Parts: sequence; structure tokens; C-alpha cells
Amino acid sequence: MIRVAQLLHTVEHGGVETALLNWGATFSSGIDNRWYCFSNPGGGGSERPFLDAAAAKGFAVSTVPWGRWKPIWSCARRVAAEVRRHGIEVLHCHNTYANLVGLAAARMTPVKTVTTLYVWGDFGWKRNTLQWIDERLLARFDRVSAHCEQCFRDTVERGYPENRLRLLPCGYPVRAETLDAAGREAVRREFGADSGHTVLLYLARYWPEKAHDHLLESFADASRANPSLMLWMPGVGPRLEPCRALASSLGIQDRVRFPGFRPDFERLLAAADIQVHPSDNEGVALAVCAGMAAGKPMIASRAGGLPEVLRDGVSGLFVPPRDRQRLTAAILDLASNPAKAAALGREARRFITEEYSLEAATRRVEAVYREVLAR
Repeated sequence: MIRVAQLLHTVEHGGVETALLNWGATFSSGIDNRWYCFSNPGGGGSERPFLDAAAAKGFAVSTVPWGRWKPIWSCARRVAAEVRRHGIEVLHCHNTYANLVGLAAARMTPVKTVTTLYVWGDFGWKRNTLQWIDERLLARFDRVSAHCEQCFRDTVERGYPENRLRLLPCGYPVRAETLDAAGREAVRREFGADSGHTVLLYLARYWPEKAHDHLLESFADASRANPSLMLWMPGVGPRLEPCRALASSLGIQDRVRFPGFRPDFERLLAAADIQVHPSDNEGVALAVCAGMAAGKPMIASRAGGLPEVLRDGVSGLFVPPRDRQRLTAAILDLASNPAKAAALGREARRFITEEYSLEAATRRVEAVYREVLAR
């Protein structure tokens, strides 16, 4: 039995959080997995959606007090006490603050440390500073991993030795929610669509690199050519209110829905017709994998790790990032060609089922834990 702890600082419930919950549900009986998440003051903060999602899967997550002044050492002492109390052997850290705390805790205990990197890019001064810190922390971990081939290559380009880096794809469960005709109609009606609408769905946190503004502009162009189009954009984040304002200024507020954070996003997937993912930068977006598992035709930016799971013209359509004309054309193409859209969706589901198994991905994670303990 290997005693492992996942250490996470979460800002919104998204792909990283989903990947961890999927791993947790698929670990073999040889892994005793515990969960630790930073908790912002007052409770009910950015960590709450993750805690709720974990509880729904039967996982008990312990919270570690955190705050705007970044109490790294007090947090590390708390984590180190948990490591000693439960005999944790491997501490798996996810994102910069968790990396800092995990390495500090490892100075107080003999625990082995692993970190997983998800994406590198130019995200503005604050997140670029965090990436700069990460670069300098990597050599201190017992094992560093990347969750997609693009992130693997980017990590090597930043100077980390390739022979010390491990590829840990997230994988994705094959299951997908299905709705009967009445259930599908009910969900569509809840968000303003009827059987005559073609519904586009974008599942993403409202961060600048997710390019919601670009999608809204392209959707405005497409909906003028095809008035049956609707767009659902669930999610939360700092760009949500600016996007609401943009939809109004573009005159499409009656065609766009902003449902907020939706733990039942798979119901929306089952009720939508086409998934779009026009972000500027990605790893392998698990929202895209969810759509593929649901057999949805996909329009996505050729960005980051997405070409590792999507094949242009076979299981989805690629457009260049921020190419408004090409994105508009792709939307109109799939909306007017249901047979083509269905064929893309079938191949997408086949790929997830046969080539991107969650079980195989989780066995690779377990192999890394055994590797660091054997060193």
C-alpha cells in the first residue's frame, strides 16, 4: 500500500480538479489516497465547488487555511503534521502555491514529492511570475510530470532534463450522461432553446486565455446568417461580467445564456448540439474530452495539447486561435451539415473509448509513485 496525498490550491473548479477526481475514483487498491485543499478565509471561497464535487464522489477533503498574504510556512507546518500523522509517503502537488507549500513540508518530513505541470504560456504578469517561480522549484521535486505532450515539450524547452520528466496524460472516463427525448427537451427549454434551435456549448472558466470574447464576436456574425443558433456558456471567473456586457453590446443577449457554475455540466452537454472550444492556450482540456466522450461534434482552436486528442476533419474541426472569420465559418458549416457533425462526434467518442482510457492513465500515475519510492 502506498500512502499518497494530493495537495491543491484551486481558483475555480476546472480541468485540473476534474483530472484529480477522476484519478481518485480510479486508483487501484494499492493506493491509499488523501486530499488536501487550500481554504480561503471565511469559507465558501474559490475552493467550494471542488469540495462539493469531491464530496459528491465520496471523497473527504481536508482544508488547509490560506489567505491573501500567502502563509506558506504555517501552511507547510500544517501539511507536515498531516504527513506525519497519516504516514504519507508521496505528496503530489498541483500548481505553484501547492508546490511551494509541498516542498516546504518536505523539508520537515521525509515525504517524497511529485508535481504535475499542466500548461505553460504568456498569461499576464501575475501568472507569468508564478510560472517563473515554478521553473525554479522543479529541480527540488523527486519527480516532475507533464499532463500532455505539448506541456512536456515546453517544460524541456525551459531547461528541465527530459530524462527526469514523466508524461502523465489525464485520460477520461468513457461514461457520458444521456437524456431521453423528454429530458433533452426539458434542459433545452430551461435555457431558452427549442427543437428548432442549434445549440452551441462552451465549457470553460472565464479567464482571458479562454477567449470568450472572441467566441461571442464570431457567434454574433454566425447568428446573423443563421438565426436558429443559440450559445450556452456556463462557468465563472473574472471575465464573466465583461462577457455579459459584450453580448449586450453585440445585440445577441437573447441568444446567449450564462448559466454560471454547473456541476451538472454533462446534462448541458447531452442537450447541446455542437461544442466549441476557441481558447488561446490549453493543455488537453478535459472539457473537450467530456464532449468527445458524449459524442459531440467539436470546433476548437489548434492550441496547446488539443491536437493530441482531436484530428482535424476526423473527430473535430480546428480553427486558428482568434480567427473570427474561420470560427464563424466552422460554426455555420456544422450547423448546416448534421450528417458531418454526427460523423465527427462518433469518431471523437471512439477515440476516448479506445485510445484515451482513464484506467491506463491512472496506472501511469501509480507507476510514478512507485518510482519515486524506489529511488
